[in-house]
Amino acid sequence: SFCTLLEEAATMTSVDGTIQLLLTVGECKATLRQGWVENGIRDPESVAAHMHRMSVLCMLCPDTTLDRDRMIKMALSHDVPEAIAGDVTPAMKVSKDAKVAKERKGMQSMAALVPGSDGVALMAALWEEYEAQETRESHFVRDMDLLEMMLQAFRYEATDAKDLSGFFSAVPRLQHPWAREIAERLLTLRQERAA
Repeated sequence: SFCTLLEEAATMTSVDGTIQLLLTVGECKATLRQGWVENGIRDPESVAAHMHRMSVLCMLCPDTTLDRDRMIKMALSHDVPEAIAGDVTPAMKVSKDAKVAKERKGMQSMAALVPGSDGVALMAALWEEYEAQETRESHFVRDMDLLEMMLQAFRYEATDAKDLSGFFSAVPRLQHPWAREIAERLLTLRQERAA
């Protein structure tokens, strides 16, 4: 199991640790987004697919006052601990503190696989920045997290013929004007499709 391998990290070479880190991060490809599972979606996206489109959204950011490269990296890092911790949804009734603690432990376990790695340290720092929500970049990436969820819900409403209105309730939480503009247009497209 991954937990056993993580415990053996102390005896690994740097290359072995890197391989194990990459295999662990790769679990994001197999970790399904639980909100879609809970809603009976036939082919739910993975955590990795979610982070990928979030990163593309960050690449498209028209706001030149934000650090685009940092946001892309943050989007790629923000759910990486779910490779170990799993994807937690509100329906699971896990407190935010418990969720963050579990994810932090996962990130620390991954960092221990490649001690001294600048890349892993950056990934952990970006995850912490995202969780703290104290920078403009972390706010934008959070918006992209919500916007990507809405884009996926829009698709699933078409492919699975389901009403996923609850996923669009996040529109008022969007802070950046570009994110709001896209989300509001998506709502219009939903209405037009339903007519």
